[in-house]
Amino acid sequence: MESKRRSVIVFQIIVTLLGIIATAYGVSSKNLDAMSAGILIIWIGNMIFCLEEFQKRFFFFLFQCTFFTFLLGRIVVSYLRGQKWWTEIGQAYENNCFAVVAIAISLVSLYLGAVITEYFWNRKKTVNFEWNESKIEYRKNLQAIALCVFLVTFIFFCIQEGEKLFYVWDKSYVEYYTGFHQQFPFWVYTIASFMKYSLCLYLATLPSKKRSFIPLVMYVISNIPSLLIGMRNPIVLSILFALSYYVLRNILDNKEKWFGRLEKICIVITIPIGVVFLAAYSYIRSDQALKTINPFRLFTEFFYGQGVTLNVLTRGYGYRLNLPEREFRNYTFGGIIDYIVHGNIGQLLFGTEALPEGNCWTNGRISNNLSHNLSYVIMKEEYLSGRGLGSSYILENYIDFGYIGIAVFSIILGGLLIWFMRGIGKSNLLNAIMLISLTEIFYIPRAEATGWLTFIVTLQFWACILACYVGAWILGKWRWLSLLLEKMRIKVKE
Repeated sequence: MESKRRSVIVFQIIVTLLGIIATAYGVSSKNLDAMSAGILIIWIGNMIFCLEEFQKRFFFFLFQCTFFTFLLGRIVVSYLRGQKWWTEIGQAYENNCFAVVAIAISLVSLYLGAVITEYFWNRKKTVNFEWNESKIEYRKNLQAIALCVFLVTFIFFCIQEGEKLFYVWDKSYVEYYTGFHQQFPFWVYTIASFMKYSLCLYLATLPSKKRSFIPLVMYVISNIPSLLIGMRNPIVLSILFALSYYVLRNILDNKEKWFGRLEKICIVITIPIGVVFLAAYSYIRSDQALKTINPFRLFTEFFYGQGVTLNVLTRGYGYRLNLPEREFRNYTFGGIIDYIVHGNIGQLLFGTEALPEGNCWTNGRISNNLSHNLSYVIMKEEYLSGRGLGSSYILENYIDFGYIGIAVFSIILGGLLIWFMRGIGKSNLLNAIMLISLTEIFYIPRAEATGWLTFIVTLQFWACILACYVGAWILGKWRWLSLLLEKMRIKVKE
C-alpha cells in the first residue's frame, strides 16, 4: 500500500513538472497552445493530488473544480470545438500571456501550500478530541441556542429575499442591480444576516446527522428566491457547503456514517442534471430562446459560459492602468477595507458615507471592489445599466502585489483548504469561523480574494456570536428553560 502511494506521489509530481515545463516553453516561444496545455496539465496534477487522499483533501478538490469552471473550462471547450480561445477573446498577446502565466503560478502555489500544510500537520501529535462533562453540557446549550437563533432569523432572511423577489417579479434580473433598494427597517436585515452565522455556529458544535439535515436543507432552500431572481451562485454555493459539511463529518464522526450509498447515488445523478439546468437557466433568466436542447451541448455550454472569468483576467490586465487612482487602493482586502472605512465604524470615526447598493458611479470609482471598478472602466454605460464583469482573486492579487502576490496568496489559500478539513477542534468559535468561510471560499476564482473572510470584521457577526454565547450561559443557569428546550427537542437530552 505504501509503495502504491509513493508511486502516485511520484506520478503526480512528474505531471506537475511537465505542466510547468510546457508552460515555460510556451512563454519562451510565445506559443499560447503550449502554455494552455501546460496549465491544464498542472491542473490535472493537482487533481491527482486530490484523489490520492480524496476525503482529507476534499475542500482542495472542490476548489480545483470551481477553478476549472471559471478559469479553464472555456479553454477546454474552445479546443473541443476546434477553436482557439484567444481569438474568441480578441485581446493582445501580452494580455493572454498574463492570464496563462498567472493561472499557472496560482495552480502551482496552491499545490505547494497544500503539501507544506500537510507536511507540518502530519508531524503534529494527535490530540484527543474529547470534551469533559462541563464542556459537553455547555456545548449542548450553545447548540440549542444557536438552533433557536437560526430558526428565528431564517424567517427574517426569507422576508429579505422575498422583498428582492417581489421587486423583480415583473422586471429583468439586470434591473435588480440598478433599481433595487431595501425598504424594510435596518434591523430586519441585521437579524436576517444572523441566519448564516447561527447556522454555522450550530453546525460547529457537531450535532448528529439527523439534527443537521433539516437546517442544511433549510439553508439551501433559503437561496431559491435568489435563483428565481436570476442569481445562480448562492444556491450552488449553499449546496457545495452542505456537501462539504457532510464530507467533513464523515471523517470526524466515528459513530455515524455521513456519506453512505444513498448520498453517493444522489450526487452522481444530480451533478450532471444540475449543470445542464444551470446552463439552460442562463438563457431563461434573460428571456432568451435556448440555443439547443441537447443535454451534452448544454453541459459544455455551461463551462464555456462560466469561463468568462478568463476574459476578465485578459481584459483586466489590459485595463489595469486605467483603474481609479486613489491615495490608498487595495482590491485583495477591498471588502474588509470598505466595511471599516464606509461601514458604521468608519462613518462614526472618519465621517465617511456608506457605499450605496448596486451598480453606480460611487462603487465604480470610490470603492475598493475590483468588480465594480473594472466594469465601470471597461463598460461604463452597460455597467450603470446593471451589467458587470466580475472579478478574480488572481487579478486582484496581481494588481495589488504583482506575481509574488499571486504566489503568496495561493500558497496560503492552498494551506487553508487542507487545514479547514483537519482543523476542526474543541473551539466552537473557531469551528464556526471555518464553516462560514466555506460558504464563500470556493467562489473566489470568480470573485473577491477575501470576500469569504470579510464577515470577520462585521458587527453583525460578532453580535450574533455574542448573543448565542450569552444565551448558552443563561440556559446553563435557568434549568427550567433547559428542560423546556429539551421537551421541544431543540436541545439534546442528557
